[in-house]
Amino acid sequence: MSNQYDDQQGKDDSSDKVKSLLSGISKRGAKKKETAIYGVYDNRKASVFTRLNDFFIDNTGVSLKEKAYFFHLMAVMIDAGIPMLQTLKVLANKTENLRFQRILNTLSYSTSSGASLSDSMARFPDVFTDAELGVIKAGEAAGNLNKMLFKLSEQTEKSHALQVKLITAATYPIIVLLVLVGVATAMMIWIVPTLINLLEEGGLSQDQFPTATKILIGISGFIGSYWWLILIVVLVIYLLYKVYRGTEVGKFQSDYFKLRIPVVGSLMRKVLVLRFISLLGILVESGLPVLKTLQIIGGSIDSAPYRVKIWEVIKKVQAGEKISTNLEDAPFLFPETVTQMLNIAEGTAAIGSISQKIADHYDREIDNSLKRLTSLFEPLMILFVGMVVALLALAILMPIFDLTKLV
Repeated sequence: MSNQYDDQQGKDDSSDKVKSLLSGISKRGAKKKETAIYGVYDNRKASVFTRLNDFFIDNTGVSLKEKAYFFHLMAVMIDAGIPMLQTLKVLANKTENLRFQRILNTLSYSTSSGASLSDSMARFPDVFTDAELGVIKAGEAAGNLNKMLFKLSEQTEKSHALQVKLITAATYPIIVLLVLVGVATAMMIWIVPTLINLLEEGGLSQDQFPTATKILIGISGFIGSYWWLILIVVLVIYLLYKVYRGTEVGKFQSDYFKLRIPVVGSLMRKVLVLRFISLLGILVESGLPVLKTLQIIGGSIDSAPYRVKIWEVIKKVQAGEKISTNLEDAPFLFPETVTQMLNIAEGTAAIGSISQKIADHYDREIDNSLKRLTSLFEPLMILFVGMVVALLALAILMPIFDLTKLV
């Protein structure tokens, strides 16, 4: 009997320990989820480590994938009848991005104080774009915020998918070039000087070296002696470019030059047209006036030539003219197919739906262009790397062959 009592007491003690452990884990988990509220949180009296940690958190970005997930879950929860305040609290606890967690807690705090969701989001222009704020504001005014959030989630997911495709397409050539430059530099600094010593010890003077080897030795000597000068020149050129691009004329010309690059420029123009058409469709369908829509798009497009053209169109639309008519004189930026379909859309008052169809078409066009670009770059990169390796091999092996003749 005592054994049974002892066993039961042991089980109770063990159960208490488990409950205590789970309670501790829950508290630690709850503590981990506690985040600051911008405008309320004050870290001036906190430790240096805390302030440094806050600095890194506050300078963390929020990805398109995280925003798309946020918009979608928010739309689902609001559509299910969950109050806005509770929705924001749940989503704040769910996200793993500490910066986004602080932002969502701040949105929750602001909305609980009577501010609208769009006004609260406007405090974070580096996270929420003008287009996203415009859609949410229109949804709040029309009382269909959940529907607008679903559309915004879909659009953000498409933007993220496009971003991933572009990064994936650019990764292969960039990695190959970086590896090639790194290997070639290492050869110039370490292998070539060792080769020269080996050849000279074998009785072959530099005057007897082949022309390719002499060029290789000259490059190697220059890099070894003036590497610091190369770094300074590269840094100065980069800084001058940044200063030039910081001017209005410099940004316009550099962006225009990018759009003129063969193959790549065509892809960039398609991406920018897709962004213009997508924003036009979703903003008009959300209920925003066309003029306000164009103003938001004009502030969202990063390419200077497109932005200048859009603001020209805004002035014409204010005077009562059509969008498509004023885009027709810039076929380099806006292809004829786009302007013709927009003309039909304006004539039938279906800008939103037709814009979405044009956007779907351009999404497929970009996908096909990326596939063609990848299939074109792969053999070109292989050919380029092969030529560089062959030249280096000849420059190194030819004097070795000459040395064997002397022996």
